[in-house]
Amino acid sequence: MSSKVLLGAENIDQVAWGAINGCEAASLLEGLHYQGRALDLNYGQFLLQMPISADNNPYHGFGGSPFTNRPGKFEAIFTRPLLWWGNRYGHLQELSGANPQWLYDSVTKGNPVLTFVTVHFEQPDWDSYPFGQVPANNHAVLLDGIDSDQVHVSDPIDGQYWLSKAKFEFIYQTRRMAIAINK
Repeated sequence: MSSKVLLGAENIDQVAWGAINGCEAASLLEGLHYQGRALDLNYGQFLLQMPISADNNPYHGFGGSPFTNRPGKFEAIFTRPLLWWGNRYGHLQELSGANPQWLYDSVTKGNPVLTFVTVHFEQPDWDSYPFGQVPANNHAVLLDGIDSDQVHVSDPIDGQYWLSKAKFEFIYQTRRMAIAINK
């Protein structure tokens, strides 16, 4: 019996929609659609509903704009406001702080996981903001598959692909931020 699991979530190309900073919303919608939720919303409609932070703090909502880079702004949204927003459409579970096996267990149970990583899974490039240290190359992907030594992601920039668990875990563990999108 194979230990390989591939949920087959869709891939939303954030750049094709002009949302150069819209990875969290794309990954969230991929997971919601996989679970049969928010099917009446396309990515553009979903982005228009994303909570925006008045103080540009990604812990309060999306900081800046998903469509442009603004100097001094950190264009992202972190787990707390994503949970608040996403739970309007489905059943989300905070997994931040979890060891990678918890993420894999979620996928094995049929629940993809929005995971904060870095663009192209490169080494984090840390920046300081009033709300804390964050990687300038922040990125979010949807973890939707596992195998003995690989994981599968639906990446809103680079498409769908397998990569080594070691590389995934190294980047995930720099922040340990994740949300399961449950049935």
